[in-house]
Amino acid sequence: MMSFKSATNMTSPRGIDDGSLGVSDSQHNRRKRLVLLHHAAKCPSAEGHCKISHCSEMKRVWKHIATCKGANCNFPHCFNSRVVLSHYRRCKDLTCVVCGPVRETDEIQKTNKKRTAFTAGFHQDNPSHCRLCLQEGDEPLVRDCSCRGRTGFKHLSCIVAAAENKSRQAFAWNRMMVTREAFTTCPDCNKDFQNDVCSDLLKARVIFVEREFKTDHMLYLHAMVDRMRVLVRKRSEQYRAEGEETCSKMLTVIEEIRRTNTQSNAFMLNVATAYSVMGSFSSNRAEEYHEKSREIMQQLDDKEIEAITFETKHFGL
Repeated sequence: MMSFKSATNMTSPRGIDDGSLGVSDSQHNRRKRLVLLHHAAKCPSAEGHCKISHCSEMKRVWKHIATCKGANCNFPHCFNSRVVLSHYRRCKDLTCVVCGPVRETDEIQKTNKKRTAFTAGFHQDNPSHCRLCLQEGDEPLVRDCSCRGRTGFKHLSCIVAAAENKSRQAFAWNRMMVTREAFTTCPDCNKDFQNDVCSDLLKARVIFVEREFKTDHMLYLHAMVDRMRVLVRKRSEQYRAEGEETCSKMLTVIEEIRRTNTQSNAFMLNVATAYSVMGSFSSNRAEEYHEKSREIMQQLDDKEIEAITFETKHFGL
């Protein structure tokens, strides 16, 4: 039977930085437990064949947690494991000493895996022309959607140009949701773009809306919220400056909304979402932003929120 001390003082699986300097014993132990659980959840080895100490034991913990009722559970390591997993799900601090190293390593591994898979598929299907402009050009072709075979490859600049044109037409017909779909949905397979392509297109959408529809506060704020969600998931210092600048712009738009008294329920839900995503990004003001989001949400009942969400999804924002 594995003791708590032995479980939390093992060597970390390869690829995860121990980073113990400046960390308390309690934080160190919780991080070790999270590392173990993280590894066991993804380990492909048959039980008893993994070289990482205690992997099999943690696999059994995972299996137990799936059906655990929680109250008065005496299963070894269940309670402490559920505590650290709950922290992992709730924590939004980019620099957290408990879950930060695990998140960073996991993100790097996911990115490398997706990049390898995409590169392999690209070389296998490698087309010579952009689907939109029908030209080769110096710009690389991208495709990260549900298109298969030789279809769907495009220049990113061509996707942006087409999305901007479609958005202008949509704005003329007051169909705001089309503005978002034009940037996030592949016109060939009608499925959402993924990963870096999606990230680049959401950034392009913010630039476009800022350039041509900045006075439409609802549209502008929504575009920035979508981009901020990407920056929160990336959790990388290279996006820190962009995130801070976007937060500043969002606060300016929110103040403008309040100044003009255009505070409909739909606006307030959008503002609450903006505060929430800013709270997830900013460790210094996280508590302040999340509290503001909660205060706004408390002013709206569940039926109002459900109705606004439905209208936003189906009729445009």
